[in-house]
Amino acid sequence: MQQANINGFQLFSVIFLFELGSAILLGMAGEAKQDAWITILLGIVSGCVLYLVFTKLNDLFPSMPLTSYIPKILGRYAGTLFAFLYVGYFMYIASRVLRDFEELLIMTAYRSSSLLTIGIIMVICVMYAAYKGIEVFFRISELCLFIILFILILLVIFEFASGIIRLNHLQPILENGWRPIFKSFFPTTLTFPFGEMVTFTMLLPFLDKQDRARKIGIMGVTISGGVLLLFTLLNILIAGADITSRSSFPILTAVGYINIADFVQRLDTVVIISMVLLGFVKITVFFICAIIGAADVFKLKQPKKLIYPMGFILLIASRIIASNYIEHLDEGLHVVPYYLHLPFQFIIPTLLFLIAIIQRKFTPQT
Repeated sequence: MQQANINGFQLFSVIFLFELGSAILLGMAGEAKQDAWITILLGIVSGCVLYLVFTKLNDLFPSMPLTSYIPKILGRYAGTLFAFLYVGYFMYIASRVLRDFEELLIMTAYRSSSLLTIGIIMVICVMYAAYKGIEVFFRISELCLFIILFILILLVIFEFASGIIRLNHLQPILENGWRPIFKSFFPTTLTFPFGEMVTFTMLLPFLDKQDRARKIGIMGVTISGGVLLLFTLLNILIAGADITSRSSFPILTAVGYINIADFVQRLDTVVIISMVLLGFVKITVFFICAIIGAADVFKLKQPKKLIYPMGFILLIASRIIASNYIEHLDEGLHVVPYYLHLPFQFIIPTLLFLIAIIQRKFTPQT
């Protein structure tokens, strides 16, 4: 894994797919109702600013993942502890995303199956991608990008052609003022999915041209954020703000309205296929970052040895993190953003950057 070398377009592809991930499936800023698009705009701006912090850290410690330079900033013992905590964080969020897609498939396509069965199949795919290495995974993501773009463009065309767009669903703008917007922005939209770009502090060292990391990342966050904004608007314009905010999978609800001459309809399967591809990419990114981090913390020369035990942990964790889907969603909305996302995505990276800058300023360079 350490010998991998990826190009700019491959990095863009993974960032784009990663950001869409489960965000386009679960919907965003439902609490803001018809003003959700404003919340997402704020999220795009904050996501770009945060990514700049990550790239600054990468500039200060070139060719080193996050778990390698934390001990250099905080010292051996504190740094190793925080690096280990990041490994746990990546694994936990991977298990949450896995649970999202397990629930999707159980609720839509495989009602007679079980979470464990779906989880085993998905984890095997993730483990295989990790085993083949970063370069192979990033090349697969290039192919996935074109498939996803084709499907999303097709959905947009069909939604407009069906005549199901209702512009009045966006009115009145700012009906309840800015409070619901800021409430849905912080911390939920701020951290999901834009703050999750913290994973790329583990992957940027593999980019072949480091000077392009900033430009490619900003482009990826902006374009993927624009796609999320577009589909959030379409979901609201088609189903209405109330239905969209109460739906478990808003995009499936909106697509269910498509009907062109009683011929083009029931496109749920197409959406599910694209969502599974996005889920595969997102879970694999978190899983690979966890493996790189664990190998770094424990000084292992062969990270691939960790794939099987960590894959097993991922599978079991996705099953035990919540007893049902309602509990899983509640935890994801009211616990994880405050106690995990904010510290690991914002507070710790920002403090690391400030401490590193201070150290560089006051420590004589040899």
